Amino acid sequence: MSKSVFEKIWDSHIVEELPGGNYLIFMDQIVAHEVTTPQGAIEIDQSFGGRIYNPKRIIAVNDHVSPAKDTATAIQAKVLRDWAKKHEIKLFDIGDNGICHVIAPERGYVTPGITLCCGDSHTGTNGAFGSFALGIGTTAQAGAMLAGCLILNKPKTYNIKVTGKLQPYVYAKDVILAIIGKVTFKGGTGYVLEYSGEAVEKMSMEERMTMCNMSIEAGATSGLISPDQVTIDYLWGRENITSDKNEFDKLKVKWLSYASDKGAKYDNEITLDANTLKPQVTWGTNPGEVCNIDAEVPADANERALEYMGLKKGQRISGLAMDQAFIGSCTNARISDLREAAKILKGKKVTIPTIITPGSQLVKRQAEKEGLHDIFQDAGALWTHSSCGPCLGMSMGVVAPESRCISSTNRNFPGRMGTGARTHLASPAVVAASAITGVITHPKDV
Repeated sequence: MSKSVFEKIWDSHIVEELPGGNYLIFMDQIVAHEVTTPQGAIEIDQSFGGRIYNPKRIIAVNDHVSPAKDTATAIQAKVLRDWAKKHEIKLFDIGDNGICHVIAPERGYVTPGITLCCGDSHTGTNGAFGSFALGIGTTAQAGAMLAGCLILNKPKTYNIKVTGKLQPYVYAKDVILAIIGKVTFKGGTGYVLEYSGEAVEKMSMEERMTMCNMSIEAGATSGLISPDQVTIDYLWGRENITSDKNEFDKLKVKWLSYASDKGAKYDNEITLDANTLKPQVTWGTNPGEVCNIDAEVPADANERALEYMGLKKGQRISGLAMDQAFIGSCTNARISDLREAAKILKGKKVTIPTIITPGSQLVKRQAEKEGLHDIFQDAGALWTHSSCGPCLGMSMGVVAPESRCISSTNRNFPGRMGTGARTHLASPAVVAASAITGVITHPKDV
């Protein structure tokens, strides 16, 4: 019987079938960070004598507020740091850290066919490798660390086929925003989304990670892409992957065996034509409230969203004045994202405060090796260390009330980047172009 990549992973990780359609699913990898892990870690130490199923299956990252901005976040970081050292868990700390969903793939902790969980909603990023990766709560994460398993209800499958070819200045970020606009903000609830089709097959792993990262914004449990040669090429040479070619070739066969079979059946399917896609920008207060950059706020726009965003029906998106620009986050802060932004910013000057944050210290060093940091700083942008901070309005660039920020992040919820802040999501290229003009601008126009 033909199976999808998700079905193959799910079936191979069932420990026990439970009542009510629930299953005990084995977790191959757990990613811990300083915001959601300390409470569970303390509970395990106090109530279960510090027993952990397998510390080798856990990595810890200080990333959300890195370095700490106040006493409370310093305590969170210290608890994670001390706990990781106590249990000999691999820790990525200040100076050798990065956003957890950037760190895990770039360091070789994500491979096809594995299950992975983390106390962060955008864990689905890792599904780009043909893994089942999901965000969970603190209690569930503590259970996974303690027992090596999660109790899950099996999600349905949703195949989203992206046909055709992406046009100039259209990126993976535009594709996923268009998909969320089509599926709607909660239309993927109860599903894992599998992205396929010619346009997806031609994407780099970094572009695929952007796609899977925002699956949760359609309400989905996770996002996946079937593993292929692009996946294999990315994995070769990663620090946590074997450097023995013969051993790697054996792993390659195993990894590719998880690829979706031809004829695999899905519970739902849609198709998106990449040929006609334009740069996307959100106008509302969730990622599904999105339109073409040259479009207007729709006539059926949600009134509460319009009130919060200070917009009117029929108002043009292009030319809307911005107060701040941000390029970063687990969605769009990898080296390819920074290269695209640098192409736009080279030789230009920004006219609004612009912050550019690399996804990890390794990305930062690569960008500086290529001179991208000089392009950014010559343009008048602030080049920072790696952190989640600005994305969730915790540090390093909180947006003032009723101020507009054009951002490469994943969420535009009310208050996401600061109390009363108005966030417009777009690709790094659109953010860079808009930073130059001070208004929402198509990259071709700068």
